[in-house]
Amino acid sequence: MRAALQLWSAGDFDEAYEASTAADIARAAGVSKGTFYFHFASKEDLLAEMASATAQTVIDEIEDGIGKELPLRSLTDRVAAALARRVTRAPRAAALRAGTLGFSSRAGAVTLAGPRLGVAFEALVRYGKQRGELGASIDEQEGAAMLTAVSAEAIIRWGAGNRSAAWLRRTLRNRAQVVLDGMTHTE
Repeated sequence: MRAALQLWSAGDFDEAYEASTAADIARAAGVSKGTFYFHFASKEDLLAEMASATAQTVIDEIEDGIGKELPLRSLTDRVAAALARRVTRAPRAAALRAGTLGFSSRAGAVTLAGPRLGVAFEALVRYGKQRGELGASIDEQEGAAMLTAVSAEAIIRWGAGNRSAAWLRRTLRNRAQVVLDGMTHTE
């Protein structure tokens, strides 16, 4: 994944991404093309794996916070910071392309086999319900879908513009808090 990002980051990301082949990525990584295909069916799958690695970072942060019995608001702040750190380490165009790849996957174009943000956010909502900080009747999948949507849109905006890493961290935190605050005032 690191070799692919380095290859794609040389010059214009979109042009480099479009022009690259599995053989180019394998060569940059110092592995055979067969090894590349053993792990990834295509460069789109490699990009989807990067998104899954980001989701795993969020899952790990949530599990750590749950283990420490953090209040939901504190845990949400930590999750937003971890997500922003992970996203801003990659080129903006990678975040933008990965974000839009997630939308196309919902239409069946790409299968995301690894962890997804929705899984992470389901755990966050479930934890909030268990702590009594969110309404007991909240549907965890629906809550996770809302958190995923506002997070993905913020990441896409960051990737498409010139906003700072601090903007992304703050926006992810604020959006998540608005959604979670709405879940405390339900029947």
